[in-house]
Amino acid sequence: MIEADAPARDRHPMTSRSAPRPCDRPCAGLCRPDGFAEAHAAHRSRLAARARAVLGDPESAEDAVQEAFLRAWKACATFDPAAGPTLLAWLTTITRNVVVDVVRARAARPQLPRSEPTTVAEPPATTPTDTALQRLVLIDALATVSPEHRGVVLRTVLHDRSYRDVAAELELPVGTVRSRAFYALRGLRRSLEQADVAA
Repeated sequence: MIEADAPARDRHPMTSRSAPRPCDRPCAGLCRPDGFAEAHAAHRSRLAARARAVLGDPESAEDAVQEAFLRAWKACATFDPAAGPTLLAWLTTITRNVVVDVVRARAARPQLPRSEPTTVAEPPATTPTDTALQRLVLIDALATVSPEHRGVVLRTVLHDRSYRDVAAELELPVGTVRSRAFYALRGLRRSLEQADVAA
C-alpha cells in the first residue's frame, strides 16, 4: 500500500473517507491500493507522453493523467478484463477524453482584449481546438501502423524526402520503401476515416 507521506500524485483515492469498497467482481483492479499503484507505475509515463503531445507542457499532461486515473478509479467496476480492451487501452481512452476536455476548456476561456486596435482579418480555417484534436487523432492513427511503415511515411511525407533518399538511409530497396509508404498511407486513411465516423 502507498505510504501516507507519499506525494499527492501517487496517493490512492481510497485514502478518502468517502471511497467505496473494492469491487466484488472482476474489474480494472484500481479499487485496491496495490492494484492502483501497479497500474500507475506501469502506465503513467506512457499516458503522460500522449497527453503532452497534445497539451504541450508536462504539468498540464500530468494533471490530465491524474484526472484520468481518478475517472478510471471511479469506473473501476465497469472494466471487464475478460471481455474488453487491455487495461492500457482502457486508460488511454480515458486519458484521451480528459485531454479533449482540457483542450475544449482552454478554447472556451475568454481572451483578454488587445490594447491596440487591429485590422479585421479573416477567421482562421481551423481553431486551436480543432488543431489539437486533429493532432490527437493523427497520433492515434500513426499508432495503428507498424514501426517500419510509420518510419517510412514520416520520412517521406512529414519530412518531404524522396523514396530514393529514404531507401539509402534505411539501406532498403526503393521498391520496399515505396511499398511501405503506400500501405502506411492506406492504413492511416482507414484509421482517420473510422475516427471521423466515430466523432
